[in-house]
Amino acid sequence: MLYNIYYIKNRRKMRKTTTIVIALLVAGFAAVVGNAYLQKKAWSDGVAKLDVWSINEGNEYNGHIKDIVIGNQDAKVKIFEYADFQCSACATTFPYIHEVVKKYGDQVAYIYRNYSLQYHSSSVAAATAALATNNQGFFEKFAEEMFKNQSEWFYSEGQTRDNQFEKYFKVASENKGNIEKYRTDLKSSDIKNKLAVDREFATRLNLSATPLVYINKEKFDMTSVKESEFKENFRNRIDAALKEAEK
Repeated sequence: MLYNIYYIKNRRKMRKTTTIVIALLVAGFAAVVGNAYLQKKAWSDGVAKLDVWSINEGNEYNGHIKDIVIGNQDAKVKIFEYADFQCSACATTFPYIHEVVKKYGDQVAYIYRNYSLQYHSSSVAAATAALATNNQGFFEKFAEEMFKNQSEWFYSEGQTRDNQFEKYFKVASENKGNIEKYRTDLKSSDIKNKLAVDREFATRLNLSATPLVYINKEKFDMTSVKESEFKENFRNRIDAALKEAEK
């Protein structure tokens, strides 16, 4: 009899303890989920205030990583490109674009933003490597190496792909880059945030393909990727934008 009373009391105590533990776990989980939601909302609200047509300095939303700019960031003509390192058309047009842009010197600003297409398995890894390289000032040469050798790494995975990207980093930096910093930056949440902001901008513009180029907010029509025609059309659009900017 005494044993039964003790057993019943003990079971009640255990049930009460279990209920309290479960309640605490649920409350803890709800707090974590709620905090994550608030953080994501704060980030989204902050990014919504960023101007897609401006050169954005580093801030708390893009991981303190400024937009990649080649040329004169104060130029009246701004050329925005959204590209994917695993995109074959991007690999074709990238050298055309940069050859033309360089000839305009400080008259134009070229801004590169990453837009990784979901069906490209190595696109995010490539964009991450490019931003890690950009942190050390070697983006342009690294991008050239990545696009030029796209067929070499297109189907690579894991360590093989990592080794290939490191090879391009060394070429781009002429072996002067800090390989340990590069490897550390690959894991950086700052780079993830920068990629997320680039993607948000692309979403805002309703992009669904790459490459997409805008010259002073006007979409550049890439009806032809034949080198001579592409360059001529590109120069004509830039010249028109420069003339318009002088008015």
